[in-house]
Amino acid sequence: MGAITEDLLKELKNAKDIKGFLDSHEKEFLKETPVSFLNYIIETKKLTVAKVAAASGAGEYVYKVFNNTRKPSRNILIAIALGMGISLEEAQLLLRISKLAILDSRDKRDSVIIYGLVNHLSVFEVDDLLSQNGFVTIN
Repeated sequence: MGAITEDLLKELKNAKDIKGFLDSHEKEFLKETPVSFLNYIIETKKLTVAKVAAASGAGEYVYKVFNNTRKPSRNILIAIALGMGISLEEAQLLLRISKLAILDSRDKRDSVIIYGLVNHLSVFEVDDLLSQNGFVTIN
């Protein structure tokens, strides 16, 4: 079983040398890429890139993300996550793998997005909620 992030951090803080730490925890590090994770979700949910492009409201840009020709912004990944109908946990992992800030419930805008993910809202419904509450929309 893998180590919990907090346990790894505690061990890292007490490590005598970084090489030993890295070697002993090789299997614990994130190895997924954003594209490989997105493709995994597409396969498991039996989606198509075309369906995700339409549902995310990001259109042709989604194809560039899936072809790994464009590095997506946080908003694009959130739009894709909403378009794929993935869970909050999967969306958070996607953001972490992409080395972008995860959604934070202490941030009002992020709270609206979290609400949308948890309640399986479309990106368009989330954009409406964001706009109604005075926040920048996703698309």
